[in-house]
Amino acid sequence: PNAPSTCEKRKNWRTKQKMPENAPWAVFLRDPLERLLSGFLNKCYSKKHLKTEGHCNPDVVFNIEKALGDKGKEMPSLIEHMKDKDKQYFAAYLDVFPLKWNLHFVPQAIACDLYRNIDKYNFVGNMGEDFMFELERMANQFGGQLPDVLDKVFGYKEHVKSGKINTGSGKRHATNAPEKVKQFYTAQTVRRGLELLSIDYVMLGLQVPEWARQMLRDEVV
Repeated sequence: PNAPSTCEKRKNWRTKQKMPENAPWAVFLRDPLERLLSGFLNKCYSKKHLKTEGHCNPDVVFNIEKALGDKGKEMPSLIEHMKDKDKQYFAAYLDVFPLKWNLHFVPQAIACDLYRNIDKYNFVGNMGEDFMFELERMANQFGGQLPDVLDKVFGYKEHVKSGKINTGSGKRHATNAPEKVKQFYTAQTVRRGLELLSIDYVMLGLQVPEWARQMLRDEVV
């Protein structure tokens, strides 16, 4: 299929040669709530990335020195008392989230106009517990050198052979978000996350994960 219009300008950036017009298109989708937490862990919770990358917005809340310069050094931090309280810190981030959307948190449905073009992709995978099995499915579908390339990067063959699921606790995962959901999420922040990212669940046909459903059920009980 033709490349989605919003990806047209970028489709050759990471290829060593010009891609043929009939090259297959593939995309992996991630659970929106886990992706949201992963972005927070990497861009906000990580003190190193918080200071150096500037992707935890708005700066006036999370990086006041960057926002106000020298004046910011004289002002009290709005989040200092929450940095060691994971659930409160994450909730505070979601409370001010709509003030400024960062590219790392924009809904997947908007990227490359997926909400309109998802059916044009030759392969749609899921970066969940079955991620390694999804890599195998992709490798089997396209063949060629792809299986070896994917195994070199992800080591999926060993996981598939042993029947292991992906819990997000491996060294190949930067934030380990899947195993940390109970450390940071509450029923309140689950609802907030769903408000912000419902377009992904609705337009991309994704299912709200069981851990999130259980949090909401437990609050009612």
